Amino acid sequence: MLRGALVAAVVVGVNTAAVAAVAAGLKGLLGALLGLLMVIVFSGAGLVALHLSRRATPTAQLGIAMASYTGRIAIFGGLLALALNSESLARNVNLTALGISALVVVMGWMAGEIWAWSRLRVPIYDLDNEVTA
Repeated sequence: MLRGALVAAVVVGVNTAAVAAVAAGLKGLLGALLGLLMVIVFSGAGLVALHLSRRATPTAQLGIAMASYTGRIAIFGGLLALALNSESLARNVNLTALGISALVVVMGWMAGEIWAWSRLRVPIYDLDNEVTA
């Protein structure tokens, strides 16, 4: 799933960066690339947390997933709010490109994750307890 989500996010992010570079120059390019990097780090951290908890009980894994999601959204939102209100960052990057890029890359990441999940081959029955006639 990480590979599918990462590929989709990078494709969408590079295209967003190209559009931002044309629209806002170097500052737009840097803002879009920063948005791409932020999404990859935070979304990737969530998939890593789920991967590390794969042997936990389903209830524990759900709790880990919810805590990870809530924490990542809170931290990501806080950093994005700080970035959008930062004067020093505003001098070096286009904040509009950063925000739009982050939103577009999140949508690309989610689409890639859904696409990868839909192609997983997860058995729906237990092979270890096969009934013999």
